[in-house]
Amino acid sequence: MEKRTLVTLYFTIFAAILGLSIISPILPTIAEDLRVTGVWMGMIFSGFAISRAIVMPIMGGLSDKYGRKIFIASGLLLLAVFSLLYLPAHNVYTFTGVRLLNGLAAGMITPIAMAYAGEVSQEGKEGRAMGTFNMAFYLGLAAGPLFGGILWHLFGMTSVFYAMSGVSALAFLLVLPFLPEVKKPKASKTEEHVPFKTIIKHDAAKIILLITLITGFRTAVLMSFLPSHATGFHINVAQVGIIIFVGILFTAILQPYFGNVADKLSKYKRLLQMIIGSFIGTIVLFMVPLCNDLITLLLANVLIGIGAAISMPVVTDVAVLIGKKVGIGYWMGIFNTTKSLGIIVAPLMSGVVMDYAGINAVFYFAGILSLACTLIGCYYVWKWSKVNK
Repeated sequence: MEKRTLVTLYFTIFAAILGLSIISPILPTIAEDLRVTGVWMGMIFSGFAISRAIVMPIMGGLSDKYGRKIFIASGLLLLAVFSLLYLPAHNVYTFTGVRLLNGLAAGMITPIAMAYAGEVSQEGKEGRAMGTFNMAFYLGLAAGPLFGGILWHLFGMTSVFYAMSGVSALAFLLVLPFLPEVKKPKASKTEEHVPFKTIIKHDAAKIILLITLITGFRTAVLMSFLPSHATGFHINVAQVGIIIFVGILFTAILQPYFGNVADKLSKYKRLLQMIIGSFIGTIVLFMVPLCNDLITLLLANVLIGIGAAISMPVVTDVAVLIGKKVGIGYWMGIFNTTKSLGIIVAPLMSGVVMDYAGINAVFYFAGILSLACTLIGCYYVWKWSKVNK
C-alpha cells in the first residue's frame, strides 16, 4: 500500500479519537460552569462512547458489504459539523447531546479504519501492523488532552471545539483523494457473519474482549477523573493535559515495538504478554491516590501507558486473526464496541463513587475492578493453554 494511503488512514483514526479525549483537561471547568455532579461529569465524557458503541457493529457489518471509504468519509464530514455544535451548547443536556452526536460520527470511522488496516496487513505480521494502527489511536488520545489544555489556556474554551472541527475536516479532505475505495472487502467473502454467540464460545475471544474492556475502563477513569484529582494539588489545566498526554504518548510510541515482539512469540506467550500489561496498569491505578504532585502523577501515567503498550498490540493482533475468519468489519465493530463499553461504564460508575466516597475512592474502585477482570483473563489463558498444548 502507498505511503500516503497509510498516512491518511492513520490520520483518520487520529482525528476520530481526538474528539473523545480533547475535552478531558477542561472537564473540571465544564463541570464548574454547568454546575454538574460527578455522575453528569461522567455522562459528558461517556456520551461520546455510548453512541459510538451503538453504531460501530452496524457500520462495521455494512462496510463488509458496501466498502470502507464511503463510511469513513461520511463519518469525518459529520464529525467536523457536529464539533461546531458545542459552541451554542450552554447546559448539561445540550452538551451531552452534542457528545452523543459526535460519538455517532466517530462510530462510522473507528471499526472500519481498523478493518481496512487489518485487511492490508501481511500474514504473520499482524502484530506490527496493528501496533502501528494502535499508535495512531493512542496518539489521538494523547494529543487531545495536550491540545485541549493548551488551547483552553491560550485562547479559551471555544478554540477547543474549532480545533476538533478543523482536524476532522482536514482528514475528510485527505480521504477523498488518497484513500482507495475497497469495493469488495476480503471479509465479504463470508456470505453470512458468524453469530456472536458462536464466536464468544472460544476462550481466545473471551480473553480479547475482557482485556479490551478493562483497558478502556482504566483509560477512561484516568482521562475523566485524574483532572479532578490533580486540581486538588493546584495543578492547572495545561499541566493536566501534559500529564495525560505523556502517559498515553508512551502507550502510542511503544505499540509498534511490542507488536513486533508479539509477532515473534508463540500464541501462549502472546496471551501472557497481554496479561502482564494489564497487571502493570492495575497495580499503578491503586497508587494514583498517593500521587500528590506533578512529577508523581506524570510517572504513574507513564507506567500505566507502558502497561497498555505491552498488552494492546497482542489484543488487536488476535482480534484481526479472528476477524479474518468471521468477517473483519463486523468483528471490529464488536471489538471496538467492547472498548467503548469500558469507556462508557468507567466514568458513570466512577461518578457515583466520587459523589458518595470522594475522588480517591474512584481509583481504588477502578483498581479492584481491573484486578478482578485481569485475574479472570488469567483463568481463560490457563484454560486455553490446556486445550491448545
